[in-house]
Amino acid sequence: MKALAFQCLNTSSPSTTSTDNDPMTALADQRTSERYGVHAPYTAVRVETRGGAGVPLEGHAYDISATGLRFELDEGLKVGEPLSLELLLPGAGGWVRLAGRVVRLFDEADDPGPRRMALHVDSFEDESHRERLLGHLDRGYLMMA
Repeated sequence: MKALAFQCLNTSSPSTTSTDNDPMTALADQRTSERYGVHAPYTAVRVETRGGAGVPLEGHAYDISATGLRFELDEGLKVGEPLSLELLLPGAGGWVRLAGRVVRLFDEADDPGPRRMALHVDSFEDESHRERLLGHLDRGYLMMA
């Protein structure tokens, strides 16, 4: 995985993370981009925490947008934790590299198995990675989530 130096591209960010009784509603109210469902087995992610040991964690994405994604790993990360992520979208022409922070960790009791979480995108490695993601979303191959 490349070094964690990312050019900051203005992405709007939610002002708070949700802790109320209906976190999905609160997060949905904060979204600024349409979400698209992806086929998890074919949409790989590699995650490296900024304080990590340099060994990427591997998982799958479930839905994506221009400003965030929902993904799973074998272990949960802390809400607020900054990380770098590589996203492989079939048909997108390669990995999309971005930096962001965890904004939600799904409840383990409601979501047994690999831990699902949501990430807000803070920046992309460079403009080409942002354009690769946006171009893939604009092609119309994915269904809105």
